Amino acid sequence: MATQKEITRNLLLYEFRLGHNAQTAFDNITRAHGRQMISIRQTYEWFAKFRADNTNLADQPRSGRPREIDRDAVIEAIDLDPTLTTQDLADEFDCGHAQISRILKAAGKKWRKGHWIPHELSQAQKRKRQDIAQKLLRRHRRAPFLNNIITIDEKWIFFRSQRRRNQWISPGQRGTPTPRPNQHAPKAMLIVFWDRTGPLYWDLLPAGQTINAERYCEHLDRCSEALPRRRRRNVVLLQDNARPHVARLTQAKLTELGWERLDHPPYSPDLSPSDFHLFRSLEHWLNKKKFRDINHLRRELTNFFRSKGLEFYRRGIDLLPEKWQNCVDSNGAYFD
Repeated sequence: MATQKEITRNLLLYEFRLGHNAQTAFDNITRAHGRQMISIRQTYEWFAKFRADNTNLADQPRSGRPREIDRDAVIEAIDLDPTLTTQDLADEFDCGHAQISRILKAAGKKWRKGHWIPHELSQAQKRKRQDIAQKLLRRHRRAPFLNNIITIDEKWIFFRSQRRRNQWISPGQRGTPTPRPNQHAPKAMLIVFWDRTGPLYWDLLPAGQTINAERYCEHLDRCSEALPRRRRRNVVLLQDNARPHVARLTQAKLTELGWERLDHPPYSPDLSPSDFHLFRSLEHWLNKKKFRDINHLRRELTNFFRSKGLEFYRRGIDLLPEKWQNCVDSNGAYFD
């Protein structure tokens, strides 16, 4: 069976014979096989050999035994900075990145994205989360109500998205937190209402404008108007505890609409389908994209919502009982 090194070199030669340059070859290979396959530096080195009519893919003979790498030193370097790539470490230890990769994988390290810093829960907040999750589970078991849930949330969308860097993570370890984007950068607020069938109503607030109780009530009315008449009855609204959502004006509007507000514990994005499902997928969609203006952003969001099938939205809501159970099992602590 061919080794990864042999496969990579054959792929490079194939790309060269297609007439591609080194950058295009690197992009094609890493897009198909991942960035651990080869570095851009190695790609340029091989293309230089090919251009010199040297298509020998075998390693050149070396004198002496391969240099032993201090495995403990590699692990210590990763513990000090988990965002180092295998190529960073290969350059530092003067060896191949595949050798570094084997050391890290043998130590149980996995290449994962870091997490955003969560709220530090007090014991009282944990108990409240657990109590509410238990109550919702009992209600769902008595009479399933997921079909009645409409969930709503807001999210800042930056005109230039920020990417969370990957890190080497040990089993059971959480990644180093990534600072959130500069809150003063150009952005627009997305408000979206959705259920098991998909988006019911969404809008973008003018750039820089945020939500308040008056605007929130206007959007509640617009969502209600967008619903079929039969769907306007028996609505169970799942929202977080942001100030506009719990204001007296909002409570009066929900009473007017005849909508029930589902109990939801504070500081619980792991129990909100928008946070643990919809917005997570949206972040991947927007990753590294730039937008000229709010109309450009609106078109991209339209494409995102249309790209998701019915099963995507259905799963987001159907995961709720599992999330409630996870909350109970973790004694109210965060579980994601």
